[in-house]
Amino acid sequence: MHVGMRVEHAAALIVTQQANMNRKQGVPAFKTNDFMPHADQPEMTLEQAMEAWG
Repeated sequence: MHVGMRVEHAAALIVTQQANMNRKQGVPAFKTNDFMPHADQPEMTLEQAMEAWG
């Protein structure tokens, strides 16, 4: 794996933990991909799409 992506992933893990520890109630949990701008975002599943779009 690319060294830059490994560093980005490690930093995203730390930031994700901090963000989830300090989030307000009612706010959905953060995911590691939320803090990795250069990583490919996972595609929505059919169930996730149906829930998000109504």
